[in-house]
Amino acid sequence: MAEAILMPRLSDTMTEGVIAAWHKKVGDPVKKGELLAEVETDKATMDLESYKDGTLLHIGTEKGGKLQVNDLLAIIGNQGEDISALLAGAKGGSAPAPKAEAPAEKAPAAEKPAGNAPDLGKMEEVILMPRLSDTMTEGVIAAWHKKVGDKVNKGDLLAEIETDKATMDLESYKNGTLLYIGADKGAKVPVNALLCVIGEEGKVDVDAIKAAAAGSAIAAPAASTEAAPAQAAAATGSATADNSQENGRVKASPLARKIAAEKGINLNQVQGTGDGGRIVKSDIESFTPAKAAADTKAASSAAAVPSAPAGQVSFEDKPVSQMRKVIAKRL
Repeated sequence: MAEAILMPRLSDTMTEGVIAAWHKKVGDPVKKGELLAEVETDKATMDLESYKDGTLLHIGTEKGGKLQVNDLLAIIGNQGEDISALLAGAKGGSAPAPKAEAPAEKAPAAEKPAGNAPDLGKMEEVILMPRLSDTMTEGVIAAWHKKVGDKVNKGDLLAEIETDKATMDLESYKNGTLLYIGADKGAKVPVNALLCVIGEEGKVDVDAIKAAAAGSAIAAPAASTEAAPAQAAAATGSATADNSQENGRVKASPLARKIAAEKGINLNQVQGTGDGGRIVKSDIESFTPAKAAADTKAASSAAAVPSAPAGQVSFEDKPVSQMRKVIAKRL
């Protein structure tokens, strides 16, 4: 059965995404986990993977096009399937792409995995840890917004995932009941490891899925003493010192750079509110020269006032975030 894939919300501030590239075209066979497209958000360019097996029947916009969150991004189903109902009810859907002159060859049926263990990559009930950035190898569960037994609708917020670049919202790809959670809050989950199971109660063999995923290593939540105070201070200090520069360049998302160039805004005058002082789309849209001058004056006044009496040092020992780890590693 054909299924519509909507533009996901890939960051907490994302309202729209730009298609940086398509890796599949209409008529191509697609497998669950294969790279469909690259989506540019206000924070980074993310890889978007397919949620199911099938054929790519429709794309919502060509390369360079913009789609709002929850607009129709693509439709995946069986070759030749009627998708007119999905197109009619989709938000932001455009006209179907023209059909190729020669029909695409039907993809050969995949062989069943050896033994009785299910192939997790082909099960629609299984949600694996997605790759939310081009450098991501694992994600940390920052929070769960659903618990086992809760009803889940497509588009509902499931969890918050901390990557090496930002904390992203993970939305459900389907309707059903949350039957299993593979990692608790604070745990590290490798990309493509079992994250959770959503399906109909009594119709999904959760024990078999857990057994098949037993080989995936999931680290325990980090202890509060994970990093020594000196290490935490070094990582925090380095990030603060490099708050506005990244390898000699102003830190800004690709979308923010594009809008700034169109408006003739100097990025050096913009105060970033993203992770690590990164300039995002909303910073450019709310920027005014008068406000920038006032912020600079206020920052200079604050810097002249000591924050604590001389000779006194205070700190709070906190676990190092994924982003801070990457910063420290690269420094």
